[in-house]
Amino acid sequence: MQTKKIVLTAVSLLAATGIILAFTAGTSSGSQGVDVRTIALEKETLTQAVSATGMVYSSQSAEVYSSLSYPVGTVHVAVGDRVNEGDVLAELDTSALKSDIAQKKAAVSASQATANQNLATAQKDLETYKYNTENGYDSSLLSAESSVTTAELDVQTAELEVQAASQDLSAARRNLRDARNGEGDYEEMDATDSQISALRDTVVQKETALEKAQTNLEKVGASLEKAKSSLESTKVTTGDSLSTYEDKVKNAQLGTNFNDQWISIQKLEADLEKGAIIAPVSGTITQVKAVEGGSGNGLLFVIQETESLKVITNIKEYDIASVSIGDKVTIKADATGEQVFEGTLSKIAPTSTLTADGGTQSSTDSEYESEIAVASTQTGLRVGMNTRLSIITQEKKNVYAVPYEAVGTNGAGEPVVYIAAVREDGSYIAEAVMVDTGLETDLYVEISSDSFTDGMLVIKSIEGIEPGAKVRPGADQGTTNRSGRNDA
Repeated sequence: MQTKKIVLTAVSLLAATGIILAFTAGTSSGSQGVDVRTIALEKETLTQAVSATGMVYSSQSAEVYSSLSYPVGTVHVAVGDRVNEGDVLAELDTSALKSDIAQKKAAVSASQATANQNLATAQKDLETYKYNTENGYDSSLLSAESSVTTAELDVQTAELEVQAASQDLSAARRNLRDARNGEGDYEEMDATDSQISALRDTVVQKETALEKAQTNLEKVGASLEKAKSSLESTKVTTGDSLSTYEDKVKNAQLGTNFNDQWISIQKLEADLEKGAIIAPVSGTITQVKAVEGGSGNGLLFVIQETESLKVITNIKEYDIASVSIGDKVTIKADATGEQVFEGTLSKIAPTSTLTADGGTQSSTDSEYESEIAVASTQTGLRVGMNTRLSIITQEKKNVYAVPYEAVGTNGAGEPVVYIAAVREDGSYIAEAVMVDTGLETDLYVEISSDSFTDGMLVIKSIEGIEPGAKVRPGADQGTTNRSGRNDA
């Protein structure tokens, strides 16, 4: 987009009514003086601007997409319709999705109920087992404890039997010894061989009885140890059983977790909500791609805010230092002729326009994409129109301005202009007036002096003019155009 600076000036009332005096001088001078072109001083607005071109866009637009693959059921809007944020633009046919959601909900609910029942059963079994164990109602533990008690009683009995057999053996042996020695109960008896033999037999019997009693004691002792070991094993088994019941409860609790299934259903329900295509912004429908019965996937609508507009332009590198955010902009569109619209420079890209491969341009043709916010009260501009822009960088009101060639210097190098001063006899002479210069545009320069008054005639070109020379002002057939480029 090519840009150039132009200067916009308000044509003064005097100029508008044709009072600016200028005239293309004739070739003769004579005694009346040199023919000169003049301009009548009038206060006006002097501006300096950067020119550019651009295109009108909506300041707010949205492309409405759908990621669902269901067919379009109903389209509620058409191109040109005004919509508000939140309005329903179309509805997809989501009947199949609704059925799918209902089936999944029913299946998950049934599985959830079964899992809850399994958990209740496992918890009840655990409570029952704990109660029986804590209150001595565990049959296996009771049996093991009973076996230990019985074995302990058997050991006590066997120990008594060993003790009795030992005492009997001692008595038998003592009797035999007494009989042999003639002591004790047989002290005064003369024991016969048969009696001695009988006593010996008794000792043998008692020894046998003691051995039997000792063997029985070992046996019941082993039974006791076995019963005790069995009791310990039963206690361990009881503990293991408790863990088993607790594990069953934990597994049952895990079985009641259907979060993944419910999340999946929630996603389907979210898709169901997306079946209603909603306007994300307010604006005007500028494109409708949704077709009833067609695919609901992809771009369906374009919404643009046609009452809030902006102009996108590119500003040349050599102009970018002259403009600033907030600068006023005048806008003309090819389609609206000379109608002037107002705007404000609202955005300037921090880097020049990127090249096709994403790099930054480095040539002298670098441009910076910028945005112009169009005043909201403007009517007549439409999205897509081509525009001519003047970005006003400086502006002065109520000042005098003359063409560059009207300003020269005196012998001291001070800036001067020449006025056509009228004498008493009605003739004119060139009179030098020292001035201060100010804002410069492409063709004009601001001048000021205490000597200036409205309507004073300033000679437009001082080339060949000397102070005091006779001049003859004439009517200039040209115009006082204040436009042009300022390269200073």
